Amino acid sequence: MSIQKRFKKPVEPPHPISAGPRLVSIKDAAAYLGARVWAVRQMLRKRELPYVPVGRGFKIDEIDLDRWIERQKIGTGLAA
Repeated sequence: MSIQKRFKKPVEPPHPISAGPRLVSIKDAAAYLGARVWAVRQMLRKRELPYVPVGRGFKIDEIDLDRWIERQKIGTGLAA
């Protein structure tokens, strides 16, 4: 039996951060956004980015990072 018959859906390539865990550190979130660590900390303080408490620290969900990026886009919906 061929592989194509065994698997109905094609396997999607992993998200750039998804090679690891879904919850990422501030440092990893900053690298993903192309921002500095202090800028991500400011966004967390201002409640612009949600976070998940983990132990004594906290992590940021990569899905929330993608949502934040989408909200920041300017000029979406304009005709090309």
